[in-house]
Amino acid sequence: MNEIRLHDVELVPERTLGSPADDAPLRGRLTFGWDLLPADHAGTPADWRSYLGATPGREFRQLLMVCSFRPETPESKGVFRHASLGVALTTPDRDVRPIARLIDPGERTRPVPGLGTGVSFTVTTGVLDVGVEKPPGSAPAKEEWIVRGHGASQPNPQWEFRRVKGFPLVGDHPVAALVELVPDRTNTAEVLVAAELEHRTWGIRRYRAQLAPTPHTIVLAE
Repeated sequence: MNEIRLHDVELVPERTLGSPADDAPLRGRLTFGWDLLPADHAGTPADWRSYLGATPGREFRQLLMVCSFRPETPESKGVFRHASLGVALTTPDRDVRPIARLIDPGERTRPVPGLGTGVSFTVTTGVLDVGVEKPPGSAPAKEEWIVRGHGASQPNPQWEFRRVKGFPLVGDHPVAALVELVPDRTNTAEVLVAAELEHRTWGIRRYRAQLAPTPHTIVLAE
C-alpha cells in the first residue's frame, strides 16, 4: 500500500447563540488523507477476500481513509471529545449508487479501568513498592469503543471517533470500506467531517471540517 498523504483541514466553528466573538477557525488540529486500492490488493483482509470470492462478476474498490487528531496547544485550545466521518457514495444517476458492502472497523475498542481502582504504597527495608489496589468486588477493566462504524451494505457509511478514560482522541485513526461500484458510471465518494472539542472556558463547541475539493469528492471510478 502506498503511504497515505495527510492534508491539513480547517475546522470551522458552528455559530450558535452566545458563541464567543473570537471563535475563529482552528488550523493544524486535524488532518485527513485517503487512498484507493484494487479489491484484490495484497493487504486485503481475509474476510474481505472471502466475500469477493463469493461475489464474482462485480467490480469493487477499497477506499482507505485516515483522520489524524492532534493535541491542543497554547495557540489552539480545546481537546477533541468526539468526531465523525461520513461518506456519501454517488453517481450522476441518482437512482443507482455505489454500496459500501463491508466496512472496517465495525468497532475498535480499548480497555478502560473500572471504578474503584486505587494505588497502594508499601515500604519494605527502605524500598518503596507501588502497586495497583482493587477493592473487593471491583470490576475489571472493560472494553469501550473508540471508533465505531455504521452503514455496511449502504451507500452512506459513517464512522464515529471518541475519547474514553485513559485514551484521548489523538493520533491516526484509519478506516476503510469495500465499495461495490456501479458499472459504466462515474462513481464518487463525498466526504464530510465534523468534530466536537471541549474548551475550559467555552465548554463543548462543534466544528465542521472545511475540506478542499479533492478530499471532499473522491473519484472511485470513471
